[in-house]
Amino acid sequence: MLLESEAKICTACRLAQTRTQVVFGVGDPDADVLLVGEAPGFNEDLQGEPFVGAAGQLLNRLLGEIGLSREDVYIANVLKCRPPNNRDPAQDEVDSCKDYLRAQITIIDPNVVVTLGNFATKLLMRTETGITRLRGRTYPWWQGRTLVPTYHPAAALRSGDRLIGEMQSDFALVRDALSRPRSNTVITPPSGKGASPEAPTDKPSDGQPDGKSDGSRPDPAEQMNLFA
Repeated sequence: MLLESEAKICTACRLAQTRTQVVFGVGDPDADVLLVGEAPGFNEDLQGEPFVGAAGQLLNRLLGEIGLSREDVYIANVLKCRPPNNRDPAQDEVDSCKDYLRAQITIIDPNVVVTLGNFATKLLMRTETGITRLRGRTYPWWQGRTLVPTYHPAAALRSGDRLIGEMQSDFALVRDALSRPRSNTVITPPSGKGASPEAPTDKPSDGQPDGKSDGSRPDPAEQMNLFA
């Protein structure tokens, strides 16, 4: 993939000075499911692959429970380089890296996007609502896709069986979403600066009636500006 070759020599932000290697992504480039985490950790930085070690083993287990393998999906992170000491990504680092994620979404064209943890979920859903409130349901997302937020596997391992059980429920939602046809809702892009896109007419996937929301459900039209 040409995009991956470009990413491997990227020097757009300070993380290029401290990384061991770029962790672009792994899996089926034509996958129906894209999983998005925050950033590479220590082991990922060494091995050049996202979600290895104990967190990766849990992710593989959760995928297996819904009839998928690591080879059936595509796994990526918002950042392609490890922040020192696993600190939170800085905004300028996200700004430097987000075009790679946008291109991955466009090229892979998944039907279902799974956000792993608070950071990826808040970024892709354009919300400040925490993962605990957002998980447990599906959301209509950009270009007719379905988004399923869940915990980061590393956080679930630290917290024990309860969070792992909730992740299992979330991955069951992924399986259910794959059994449904992708939404054909057309979202009209803004015609100019400050213009409002046409809102989709689909009912929300969280079981709430039309016109009612708890404030956490994303507007797919607004997500067109996600990587602006």
